[in-house]
Amino acid sequence: MTLQWTIIAFILYAEIFVLLILMLPWIRPTMWKKVFNSRIVHSFKNFSNVYAYAFIFVLLLLFVDATREVRKYSHIDIAKEIPARADADAVIHMRLFRAQRNLYISGFSLLLALVIRRIVTLLARCAYLELAAEAAMKQAEGAGKAAKDLMDKSDGKETETDKKLREDLKEMNLKLKKAETDRDAMKAQSENLQEEYERVTAKLREYEAKNGGTTGGDKKSD
Repeated sequence: MTLQWTIIAFILYAEIFVLLILMLPWIRPTMWKKVFNSRIVHSFKNFSNVYAYAFIFVLLLLFVDATREVRKYSHIDIAKEIPARADADAVIHMRLFRAQRNLYISGFSLLLALVIRRIVTLLARCAYLELAAEAAMKQAEGAGKAAKDLMDKSDGKETETDKKLREDLKEMNLKLKKAETDRDAMKAQSENLQEEYERVTAKLREYEAKNGGTTGGDKKSD
């Protein structure tokens, strides 16, 4: 294996190791966010996109080169390319094997680089959402507690108000009943006075009638 493919193989092993660490379930996204915001990572953060795109571009070039080598040795004519060697078939198959190996190494390295980049983005976003959710929960709990206290205070005020209103209503009902009683008494008294007035008036008429009749008789006798 040449130097470049040895380096790519080590990069592939490192990517597998990093991917396994990123997939550990007991490491929370907030912890990864602290790691991503650390000084060491932050020092490379300004050029992280440049490094990532350059690394992916190099892997893509190696993947294309490995694909070309595989196609080359898959359709080679052994008799024309290596006519003088008895082990020509073994040589061609060995080169084809190396080309396929390089293809797999570069292909998986490219794939894992994209996967790791996406997982890091998702972990950072998940950590942000967790922090936002915790802040929202605390804010909701505080708002709920404040609303509950306000409702308790409001309920107490409403109870006192209702009690006062009930007392006022009771007092008004008593006054209304008293007024109705006074009205009925005055009505009865008025009716009694009316009856007494009519009785006195009738007696007065009778008296006047008697006196009138007596006076007339005296005049005739005179």
